[in-house]
Amino acid sequence: MYGLKPDVDLSFFVGRELTQVSVAPYNIQFNFDGPVSPSPSVVQSLVSLTVQSRVEHSSKGVVKEWDGDENMPLSAASLLGLLGSSVVSVQGVPDGTLTLEFSNGDLVRVFDTEGYEAYQICNEGKSIYV
Repeated sequence: MYGLKPDVDLSFFVGRELTQVSVAPYNIQFNFDGPVSPSPSVVQSLVSLTVQSRVEHSSKGVVKEWDGDENMPLSAASLLGLLGSSVVSVQGVPDGTLTLEFSNGDLVRVFDTEGYEAYQICNEGKSIYV
């Protein structure tokens, strides 16, 4: 609905480990945590991504899609394979497409939805709405 600002900095995802995937009717929540600092005494805040739009998960050449259908929660099951993996790169483009590449080689793409809020990113108490 809103797209992403061309100058948005999403680098805070890099190095974050995916610790939880929650699936509910109409949304998926990804929770990331873990230090991005080499110092174990530095505590990092939780980063989350909540999606109400279409998600594509590419793993080993197979693409699975979840489109928010409340009657198809198992279509999001492949995302559980990402647990324990860290984000190695992130890309956001102005049309609202967000791409996360994980340490296991998988890709997750989240898409904007015209007319509806598609996803929210939370980091250190600040939110980005797309």
